[in-house]
Amino acid sequence: DRCERMILDQIRDLSPLTYAERSDLVHFVSAHEQLAAERTGTQGAESFSRMEKSLRSFALEQRFKSKLAPAQRYAMNVLGDVQYLAAENVAAATKRIQEINALLRESMPRYETLLQERTDTSRQAEAALDDGCAEVRRHTSTHLTNTTRHLQDVAEKVAYPGLLSLWSYAESVLLAMVRHLEHEVSECDRFACFTIQHARADLARLEDHRRALDDSESKDVASWNDDDDGSASGNLTASQLAPIGSISNALDTVQLELSDFVDFDIAHNWAALTSVSTALTLLASKSMASNALTLLRLSSTMGPHTARRLMVASAALIGLGSVFYVVSDMDATVRRKLSARLELMLDDEGFVQHHAERLTTEASRAIRPFVWHLQHTFQRMVEAEEHRRADHLRRRHVAQDSQIYFDELRIKAHALANQVRAVGNADAANSRL
Repeated sequence: DRCERMILDQIRDLSPLTYAERSDLVHFVSAHEQLAAERTGTQGAESFSRMEKSLRSFALEQRFKSKLAPAQRYAMNVLGDVQYLAAENVAAATKRIQEINALLRESMPRYETLLQERTDTSRQAEAALDDGCAEVRRHTSTHLTNTTRHLQDVAEKVAYPGLLSLWSYAESVLLAMVRHLEHEVSECDRFACFTIQHARADLARLEDHRRALDDSESKDVASWNDDDDGSASGNLTASQLAPIGSISNALDTVQLELSDFVDFDIAHNWAALTSVSTALTLLASKSMASNALTLLRLSSTMGPHTARRLMVASAALIGLGSVFYVVSDMDATVRRKLSARLELMLDDEGFVQHHAERLTTEASRAIRPFVWHLQHTFQRMVEAEEHRRADHLRRRHVAQDSQIYFDELRIKAHALANQVRAVGNADAANSRL
């Protein structure tokens, strides 16, 4: 018994499967008992009979165990490992797909918010640009039109030195009107700068809102607030606009003409003369009313020749009064004629339209880069989010392919295991037959 235990312990360590089937594969017999049975002519020892039966069954009936079983066992182990690994990979791929789906669901609200913010911000930025340009155009057109219509008011501020200095006075009036126009154009430039600064401030607020939405760790998109030149928070001056040179080509070549000193406007002169005549008539009427009886007595004593001389003297008096009025009104004539001529020249040249278009273009040129910057940075944010989502979708696609592949591999391994098991069963059945 002790020898049997020792041998079985060794077999268990060396070949566990043989140990599991030790009742059929391992036999302990006694030669002494078998020889004694043969001398007495009795039946052999039971241990020899059991061994002979087991040997016959193993050699004839179950010979597949000795030839097919090792290969079958190896194949089943390999297929079992394949099924286990395939199942683990399927589970890992499924978990990865669930994690990616969760990330996509979590990032979807931010992506939709970015799309909506990009649309709204772009619309607001374009509105700031359009409103700024429209305001500059409206103000410039209205202001310069009103200026050209009231040039005579500026000329009235120039002191009139007298008839002998009329030409110098006309030059001073012309210079005053030209300088006034230059000043008003400069005022329009300053208003355009103010409007540009206001639009830039609106765009800067939109940029701050965009940077608040940007949660990337490396905010490598520089804001214009970090720039040294043309920052949105800096003060823009008219000198920073494109130089215009002369405000008008017509004003550069304008010269005084003799027609500027003579008013050929019949309606205006007739109205002036009529007013003078009326004044003289009223004055004469007052004096004549006080001396009516005297005049009547004189007229009765005067002859026709004297009456005609009196009428000629009255007409001469009226003519001298008219000439005096024309001479005294030459400064107003100069102002009126020069202002009218400049207004006509500026209208023909398109002075108002030119400066309105110029300042509108300058406003657009100054504001448009900030609009583009804002739109570009928002687009980069959206593209970065789309790249992240595309990477998630690519990883999910890879995980889905892996899930499908390993699931098919597990099914194939299971089917092969069934086929190997069926081959072993069929061979055992044929051996028994």
